[in-house]
Amino acid sequence: MFRSIILISFLSSFTVSAAVPLFQDITEEQFKGITREFSANFVHTAVTPPASLGDVFGIEIGVVGGITASDETNKVVNSIDSDTTVENIPHAAIMAQVSIPFGISLEATMFPETEQSDLSISTFSFAGKWTLTDSLIKIPFIDIAARFHMSSSEASFKTTDKVSDVPVDSEVVFDSSSWGANITIGANLFLIKPYAGLGYVSTDTDLSVAATSGTIFDTSFTSAQSASETHSGLQTILGAELDLFILHIGAEYSNLLDTSKYSMKVSIAI
Repeated sequence: MFRSIILISFLSSFTVSAAVPLFQDITEEQFKGITREFSANFVHTAVTPPASLGDVFGIEIGVVGGITASDETNKVVNSIDSDTTVENIPHAAIMAQVSIPFGISLEATMFPETEQSDLSISTFSFAGKWTLTDSLIKIPFIDIAARFHMSSSEASFKTTDKVSDVPVDSEVVFDSSSWGANITIGANLFLIKPYAGLGYVSTDTDLSVAATSGTIFDTSFTSAQSASETHSGLQTILGAELDLFILHIGAEYSNLLDTSKYSMKVSIAI
């Protein structure tokens, strides 16, 4: 059931907010912008406040999804075909969180490897969270948590006859990984749990084309069929969760790598 929900969510948002991107003659500066936006989109988030799910044990499972602004990618795509826009890059996943004693929680998100038409995607991310106010320090109505996270993702799509530098139906592949850490502070107001955070993120992204000939890159940048880029920097987080006992609804804004990311969550927790 969850696989069907996230597949529909991802593909519908991709269809509505973007067409399959067209890449050709990508310069080094354009490459940095594209990889920055794609890698930011798949950095871990489970849209969880700093609070744990309970002093002894708790479990949460649901779906998370959203969009990441992609202004630089859109400029590149639109310059190739004025009828094609990629103003946002969507993300969606199954999410789960488990809390155990001493304020320790484990988070994970996953989009199972899925192919639909000319698009293929798979993602996985993991985080360990320590709610310091559960065990180390006690502050009424305040939660403070430290989190370390990692992610891995791959997205690919077929090229079209509008791209002349490579054969039709060649495959463009994004392969991205990330790691990071953050501190979040939130108010535990029973039903409403607003929070804010600050962290550091590092990503490593490879963009390549599987083609019998040609390349999607400007030859003044590289004549190869693949290139890699590392990005790193501060991350700011603002979010809130509505805790309706079993039902949890969350929303989160994050600014990372000079990119804005918006995410929402619907989950069941016990």
